[in-house]
Order: sequence, then structure tokens, then C-alpha cells
Amino acid sequence: MALSALDRARHMAQQVLIFARLHNDKVVTVDVLEAVMSRDADTEQGKAKPTTVRRIIRERAEIEGVRVIFTREERYWAIREQLHHMTADQVAALADSIAEGGDDDPRGWDKELVDAISAQRGNRPVPARLYGCTPVSIRLWKDPYPALYASLAAADMTSAVYDVTASRDGKKRHCPPQPGKRLALAVGIKHGDGARVAGTAELFTVDWRGVKNGPGDVVHTFRRRAAVPSVDVEAAREASGLSLGDLVEVSGHKVETDKGWDYVPAWYGHLRDVWVSGGQIVARVDGREGEPGVPLFSDLRPVRWHMRTVNGGTPERIPTLDALREINNAMIAPGRDGVREMTAAAGSARIVYRDVRGEVWLRPATSAEIAMEQKPESERYAEGDRVIVRGTFYRPETRRTYVLDEYEGTIVNWAAGHYNVRAVEPDEDGVTYGVRPCQVRELRPVPPTVDDVADVPHDLYLSGELRREGVPAERVRVAVRSLRFKRAPFYQDAEGAIVVENRRYVPQRPAGNPELAPAPREWSEEDVRRARGFAAKWRAETVCAEPPVRREPTDEALAECFAHTVRPLDAELYPLVRQELAGWDARIAAEDARRPGNIPAVSPAPLFTALAAYEATNDTVMNPAPEDLERLARHLLSLAPGASTPERRALVPAHSALEAAAESLRAAAERRGKPGQLPFINAARHQADEAIGAARQAILAVQPNAERIRPTDIPTSAEAIRAAARAYLTVTGTPEELAATVTGTPTVQVWCSSDKKTGTNCTARITAGLSSDLGHIPAHPPIVIKFRKLDRRLDAAANARKVLTLQRLVVDSGVVVEFVNDPSV
Repeated sequence: MALSALDRARHMAQQVLIFARLHNDKVVTVDVLEAVMSRDADTEQGKAKPTTVRRIIRERAEIEGVRVIFTREERYWAIREQLHHMTADQVAALADSIAEGGDDDPRGWDKELVDAISAQRGNRPVPARLYGCTPVSIRLWKDPYPALYASLAAADMTSAVYDVTASRDGKKRHCPPQPGKRLALAVGIKHGDGARVAGTAELFTVDWRGVKNGPGDVVHTFRRRAAVPSVDVEAAREASGLSLGDLVEVSGHKVETDKGWDYVPAWYGHLRDVWVSGGQIVARVDGREGEPGVPLFSDLRPVRWHMRTVNGGTPERIPTLDALREINNAMIAPGRDGVREMTAAAGSARIVYRDVRGEVWLRPATSAEIAMEQKPESERYAEGDRVIVRGTFYRPETRRTYVLDEYEGTIVNWAAGHYNVRAVEPDEDGVTYGVRPCQVRELRPVPPTVDDVADVPHDLYLSGELRREGVPAERVRVAVRSLRFKRAPFYQDAEGAIVVENRRYVPQRPAGNPELAPAPREWSEEDVRRARGFAAKWRAETVCAEPPVRREPTDEALAECFAHTVRPLDAELYPLVRQELAGWDARIAAEDARRPGNIPAVSPAPLFTALAAYEATNDTVMNPAPEDLERLARHLLSLAPGASTPERRALVPAHSALEAAAESLRAAAERRGKPGQLPFINAARHQADEAIGAARQAILAVQPNAERIRPTDIPTSAEAIRAAARAYLTVTGTPEELAATVTGTPTVQVWCSSDKKTGTNCTARITAGLSSDLGHIPAHPPIVIKFRKLDRRLDAAANARKVLTLQRLVVDSGVVVEFVNDPSV
């Protein structure tokens, strides 16, 4: 009996629902409907209309507990439900695999899948219908089977061996390995049965979940074994330059565990052994927690180094991994909660902590610092060694670490991770620091002085290798002076060699004579400059004193004269001071022989010398430089011959303060860009300001009217103008200007200008001086007079002539009065 059309549709719908419950996890899709109808196409029920079958399936779906996905919209929201229950990384991996497949990947042409992924990864809010939904368990999109099967079939799998792992319900078991020749044939069969194959010829999986004729919900993983080449361990180790016992760094890498992939961070340790395992060279390296690690030998490299400086103390060499961990810990929580401020760039960092650690500087180590030998902390100093102590003090109220004044001490012993140090000299109150526990970073050896350098050529050894012979002793002294100024750690060994990092300056010894042969001393420009300044100081306190004191410049007398200075002169420069004093007397005798009879030996115009000195303080105070302070110090020396004894003695400490401030500014300039530069710069600037203030007081003590020249102080005669010009140019005058004080024409110049707005307000700057080929050479600072025009028809110079005539500016007949109108106004 033939079935009616409705009965055919009912029977076909029943077959589709049965198939969905048994094989498709209670999900009816268009593919399932077409597959069942294609299977029963030769039967009576296979002749049913698809539209009627779909209608009946929808009517019975809720009763049967089956999910129906027929339309595009239903498929889109079903895919959204699946993506909603996936992690963001899984969705991103799916999108990346589709993008990598290109046009050959059928998933890229699936509009519903692409739209669902775009909506899921977008910034739009999650629809309410996705909350609490239960997604279908079958995959609603097609896998790129044809492209993958083509790649597996094209791969040379005949000589390969594959390790097989079967996983089911989270449990894994290892299967016997399979040869590639047999597996290549089996891939096509599994693909034809409906298994989902994914991966490459090196590693692929066969997923049987949901397949009707498969072995159940099993996923087989096929991993191709790597060919085992012949490996020479010794050759590989020699090529890397590593030896057993070296400190090596292991790069971070991923490892596969039972719970998935895990990341092993980088670490460093000593290399203990190297061998071959599974065709690869592996090594045993000491781990961070005492347990050795077994990384690949290719992941090893020599350990890198950083220098760590705490509160400006002695730099310590640490592995780069420890330095980077400290930087990362200071940048992220919870470590950053204890950081007050931090700057980092290119592997270097400055970290200011809120606790007792204080200020820490981290920077990559140089090649010389890497080659330098670094002993354990307990072996760096012996009992009785002299060290420089740079202590710190932590104040909990402000949560800051403060650096104490440095002092010299003696090592007592090593105990409990620190050195006990006893101070050598008491402080200014007569109280010693006593025995204080000090960390190694707070200590540095007492460096040798320039007096300890032998007066013979030296040989330079770099990392034990002779690099240069015959280095002059003066160059070694310059290096020692620079190292002492930078507070760099260096020392002098028993052979008299200067050792700094991996460099050794070894003094040469003559053949057959173990004693060092003396060598002629070579004076540097800095030594000559300092000796000349101290020679002037000696003359100011002896020859130029009132009454003059006649003393021989012996070593004892020079040491007594220079003892009160801020930075006393080294005794090794005393011969150069005596040489400068002898040359000084010769220069004075030659000048007296060349001086005309009408010019006195001592300037009769001390006021103008003081005016030049006070003007120098105004030029220096805004932005003092070491050269400006030294020029001001020479101005003070020029005031000594014309000053009385009390004022002359007041010039000496002011002169010493200026020289000390100049040295402090040089030291601060050399520390720019280094740790702790700001306190040094501020202290040097403050010292310079105080020195300039003291110089002003000393100048005003010699000449109370030096602060500002008055109109009555203008020299009006030719002889007075020449004398004033010589006094005014004593320090800053060039040889041409000093010669013009004799050959020039005495002139009083009035430089006139008017304002640019109305032209009625005028300014006259009066300066007495000498006219020569160099122009007008002033003898004093200008006197400024401001006035309103008497006659607006005339220029500023003509009006100034009338005003100064009314004010009775009278000069001698031999002096020219020149009115100059400013051409720029």
C-alpha cells in the first residue's frame, strides 16, 4: 500500500530525528537532513518533500529534545553560542588559522562563521540571549580537509616513523609507533570515514568524535620522529666556547607537561655536564632552587653582567638576569608599591626605593669590568686594610636613605656578612665614629696618590697581556688623579703597579738594578697653572705685605703658607712654585727696565682696579663657571698692592674660597649624567655663590665706592685716564689694549641714544678711556645719565652736549670729549 505524502514526510522526519539522537548529539542541520534523505532516496519515504519534512521536524523537535538549525540566522546564533563558551585565545587562534588558510580554506567562505567571529571579537556588548545558553556539541563549520589531505599525501612519509597517542575523556595512552608508509595510506581511509584530520605532516591529529563508523570519542595524535644525526659533543662544546664549570645563562623556553604547555623562565648556573639524548645535545646546569635543570645545549650562552651601585657606593657586578628581574619587579605590582621614583632605558635604570635600599643604579657592565676579577665579599679586605667608608642612614619618618660624610677607616674583622671598620681620625668635634658595621658596597680601598707613582716609565698590561711599553709617569699620575676624583676603586700592589679593573700600570726597572731609576719630572699645564696661583699667594703674604716679609720659599715655609687653603698644594709641586717665583722676579725686573719714567711701578688708581673687580662679580654671579671664578680670583690679587694690611689679609680667604669653588664646579661638571649628580651640582653652585659674596665684601672693604662709579670719580686729565685704564685692564686686558694705554689718545666718550617710541627720552653713557686702532678702550664702567630732550629738533648727541654743558662736565685741554649718536636708534 502506497503511503501518502504526509506519511512519507512523517517517516522521513522520524529517521532524521533518530539519526540526530544517535550520531549528531541531538542536532538537526541541513547537512544531516540531506545525508539521511540521500541514504533513503530509493525507499518510499525518501520521496517525501523536503519542505514538509522540515516542518514536521520543527513541530516535533521540542518533544524529541532535538536542536534544529536550518536557516542562516539559526546557524549564525548557534555559532555565536559556541564562540561565547570559547576563550579569547581560542577564538583568536581560530581566526588566525582561517586567515592562514587563504582561499583554499572553506571556512573563509562561510559568511555566518566569519560574521560570528567578527562580532565575538568586537567591542559590542554581549547579547542577552547568549547568557546561560547551552551550545551544541558538534562543530558547525567545515574543516579544511582537502588542503590538509593534499599536504599529507604530498609529504614524504615513506621513511618516517610516527609516535601515536590516543586520548579519550582527558586520559592519554601511548600506542605502538607506526611507519609512515602505512600511515600515508591510512590517512585517506580515515578521511573518507568522516574523521576530522588537522595538522601537518610533522604533527597531525585524527578526531573520531561524533563519527558513525569510528572507534568512539577518541583523538589520535601522530608525531613524526626526528631523524637522529651523529652528534659530536666535544666539537659542539668547543665551538660554543663554554667549558664545564662556567657560569652560563639558560634562555627561557616552553615545555610540555601533563597539564599542557608551561613556560620555564630564564636562569643562570654552573655548567656541570653535556651529553646526547634523543639526537639532541643537552646539558646539566645548576638550578635556582638547588635542583639541576636539563636544557638544550643550544639554549646556553655565557652569562651577561650588570653593575649595581647602591647610594653612590662601590659598584657590584651582578648577573644581568638579576638586574632585569629587579627592574621588572620595580615596574609591576606588588614591587612598584615600594618605589618612590624610577627611570629606565636601554638596560640601565635608576630606582629610588622607599625603604632602606635607598637609591639603586643598574647599568650594563663594560668589557673591562667583566674581565676584572671579583673576589667573594669575605675575601676582599684583610684585617688592618685601610678603606674609605661611605655610610648611609635610613630615616623611617621620611622613608628616605641619606648618605653620610666619607671618612677613612681600618678593617677590624669580617663577621655576620659585614665588615667591622674603625675610624682612623676623629671628626671636627673630636669624637671618633668608633667601630661601625659596614656592607661591602659602602667600602672602597684607600686609593694611592700621585706621590705613590714611581718617576719611571710604566708598562700597560691589559688582562695580563702587555699592550704598551714606556707609558710616561705623568700620564699615570693624570689617570690616578682622575680616578681619585671619580672615586673609582683601584689600588697599588706590592710591585708598585697601579691596578684599576683589568689594567695594570707596572713601573719599569733598569736591568741589573732592582731599585727604580729616577726620571726627570714633566709638568702638566694644570700643574703650572696651580703653581702660578700659589706663587701669587706666597707673594701676597710676603713681598706685597705691609711691612714686606722676606722669607725663603723652603718646603716648610710653603707648607705653612698654604696650610689654610681649602685644597693645599701637593708637596711635589713646591719646586715648580719656586721656579715660578724666580721667573716672577725676573719678569718684574724686565718690566721695570721697559717702563717709561712717567709711569709709576704701582698704579695710582686703586679705585679703578676695584671697579673692575666688582664688575667681574656681577658678570659671574648669574651663571658662574670655573674660568669666571678664577678670573675673579686674579682680580682680588690685583687689589693687594694698593690695599692696607687688614684689607689685604681679608683678600686671602676670599681668594682661597674662589679657587675652591672653581674646583667644586669642575667636579660637579664631570659628574653630570652620573649617579647622584644633583646634590653635587647644587652644593657647588651654593659654594660658588658664597665665594662671590665673600669676594664682594672683600672688594668693598678695600674700596667702599667700588659698587658704582660716581660722576665725580671720572678721570679728567690725560695722565689720570691712562693710569685708570691700566688699573681697569690689569686682569682682563689684552697685550694690544695694554699697549694702547701708552700710545692711545685720552678721550671721554659720550654714547647717546633715544627711546624708540617717542624719541623724547634719552640715555647718555659716559666713559673715559683711550682711542686707538682697536676703538675706544674704557677706563671704568660707564656712567648712565637719563634725561628728556631739550630740543626735539636735534638728535640725542646734540641734546646730551647741552645737558652735560649745563651740568659742567669739565676736562683738561689735552682730553677729547666725543659725542657719539647710536646709529641703531
